[in-house]
Amino acid sequence: MGDDRRRGVIRLKPATGDRPVRPPAEERAQRPPEKTPVRPPERPPARPPEATPSRPPERTPARPPGKTPARRTDTLLTKAAPRGLVAGRGVLQANLNWSASTGADLDLGCLVELADGTREAVQALGNSFGALTAPPYVQLDQDDRSGASSDGETLRTHLEYRSRIRRLLVYTYVYEGAVDFRSLGAAVTVTAPSASFRILLDDAPQGATACAIALIDSGEGGLSVRREVRWFTPAHGLSNQQLIDQAYGFGLEWVWATKD
Repeated sequence: MGDDRRRGVIRLKPATGDRPVRPPAEERAQRPPEKTPVRPPERPPARPPEATPSRPPERTPARPPGKTPARRTDTLLTKAAPRGLVAGRGVLQANLNWSASTGADLDLGCLVELADGTREAVQALGNSFGALTAPPYVQLDQDDRSGASSDGETLRTHLEYRSRIRRLLVYTYVYEGAVDFRSLGAAVTVTAPSASFRILLDDAPQGATACAIALIDSGEGGLSVRREVRWFTPAHGLSNQQLIDQAYGFGLEWVWATKD
């Protein structure tokens, strides 16, 4: 940085008191002339550096926001269009949800028939939760006793084992807390990596306490999903499960039981 003070300049201050006596002319002639301090030439004020116009920072083009994958739309299975096909690999899921405000306890279950003829029921009652990678290749995740769980109840089967499965019947029934299905707002969503289907349980007749929801069987290219929505009302001392079993010919033996 520059220094505003002048360099090399001696400022003389006059002496106080009597004025000095001038020496005779001869002494003045012999005496060398006094040197007066040389005043350096005045330096012009420092020129401020020229201001160059500031260059705006380069702007990089804005990166377009990443596209979120489009949410897959569920295909609604109806009486007029009841079928769907699940192909490829991964896990097929059947999820049951209903209104928690009703306080009803619905149970989701599955009747299984394997290619070797083995038949079994997967359901919470009797703690028959099944298995995913061993027979019966169908597993129930939990027993939601009020509908308060956002996940509801879900049955899963691994598509890797679909050749070992002949047919699956997904069903539901009222265990307690409601006289029938009419006000429960129940629905089932069947999903897999290749497809997603939704089945509404909104046309129950009065007194219906059980429903055969969907029949899934092994076919060419994958598993065929067919909407059933067939309603049952207990009669003749038979349970909901027995009525469904008889209607579809699985031939299982049933005993009465209650939840813990």
